[in-house]
Amino acid sequence: MTRQEVPYQPEHVRFVDQLAVTAAQSAVSTSRHFLRFALSKWHAALIEDDVLLIASELVTNAITITGVVAEKPTWRELERLDLVHVRLVGLRDSVVIEVWDVSSEPPALKRADDDAEDGRGLFLVQRLARRWGSFRAGGGKAVWAELAVRAPLPRRRDAALPGAGSAATGPDAVLLRRVLTGLDTAL
Repeated sequence: MTRQEVPYQPEHVRFVDQLAVTAAQSAVSTSRHFLRFALSKWHAALIEDDVLLIASELVTNAITITGVVAEKPTWRELERLDLVHVRLVGLRDSVVIEVWDVSSEPPALKRADDDAEDGRGLFLVQRLARRWGSFRAGGGKAVWAELAVRAPLPRRRDAALPGAGSAATGPDAVLLRRVLTGLDTAL
């Protein structure tokens, strides 16, 4: 682990996307879909594989320590589910993946046996990330990892959704037609 503090200054943030999910097994796939969309929106798809792998490891760790890992949880377990927050922060030349949970226990690299089926997640994070760490947040903690991007990310005002049009180019007629068709079939 490299740091136990927030890894960026607020004035350097270009944009943020975040998602709150229940601390259950479905959080991993839900987080991956969310991050894939955010990276596409930010024109940062080149680092998608590494971001998704790191996020999967961090979300899995958060669920393991604070959530329900049973394949078929009981109603009692479901009633006391906590939330896990996944946040993607875009900086000029990097992205930061943050996973917040309710545990105050800091992450720890553990030595996994050769035959072990788990225990290597943070080693993967350490290997792929430029740097990583954690910090206390609210009643728990956030574990983060920073990944470099090859080209600078656009500023917030430049980061329009692909195909959504802009004030300069006007609306995307194909997109508007698809929305109208979807509304017609829904009614």
